[in-house]
Amino acid sequence: MIASIVIRAKNEAKDIGDALDRISRQIGVSSFETIVVDSGSTDGTVEIARQFDTQIIEIPPESFSFGRALNIGIEAASGEYVIALSAHSLPADNTWLSKLIEPLSDPTVGGVYGRHIPRSNVTALELFGMKLSGVTSHRPRRQNRDMMFSNANSALRRSLTIEQPFNPTLPGGEDFEWVDRIQRRGWIVCYQPTAAVYHSHGESFGKLVRRIIHDQPTIWRLKLGMLDPRVRYASREETRVSQP
Repeated sequence: MIASIVIRAKNEAKDIGDALDRISRQIGVSSFETIVVDSGSTDGTVEIARQFDTQIIEIPPESFSFGRALNIGIEAASGEYVIALSAHSLPADNTWLSKLIEPLSDPTVGGVYGRHIPRSNVTALELFGMKLSGVTSHRPRRQNRDMMFSNANSALRRSLTIEQPFNPTLPGGEDFEWVDRIQRRGWIVCYQPTAAVYHSHGESFGKLVRRIIHDQPTIWRLKLGMLDPRVRYASREETRVSQP
């Protein structure tokens, strides 16, 4: 298996069907699988996912963290590369997957993240933040000491994520912490603008502030050296797995 696409979801019925349909149409990759890690959806998300060729892992909502859910999906994956994709990230074309994993042909590259195309629901403040973070840029980048990353649209070496799992204790910013940790070990991270997804939250100002509050403590703890890059995290959960 070349790639395993891991989607973390909770109450994503509005978009997950479209996302899975676009995934199913990907070309240029000989073999890939899709895994949905659901944390207690009540809106039909799981039922929609079952209509596709998808492995579904259900975890208790009270056990959820972004890092823990992704670790669980990675442990279940069989692909050489793991793709982390938000349930409301919609691949922009049918070569998204092949373009996203392309930089991983370089053995020094540990992770790749792709471009975000703002959806029609984007707010002015969110759009400003997206441009500031660089995820809307059309220019490719190689990073060796820049923690910018996004697990809304990323590709990772599975062997590296098994060796260096995501921190399950963080409320947000697990992607920044992981990138900081692997870069300290000599790995390169690439930004691949040709691997684009339609992604924005379109959330109210209050929800945007709450999301920023989740991420910013991690970012500042990294900047201040308060997170130990030598720590190896682990995540094991009891899960319920269902096949289509």
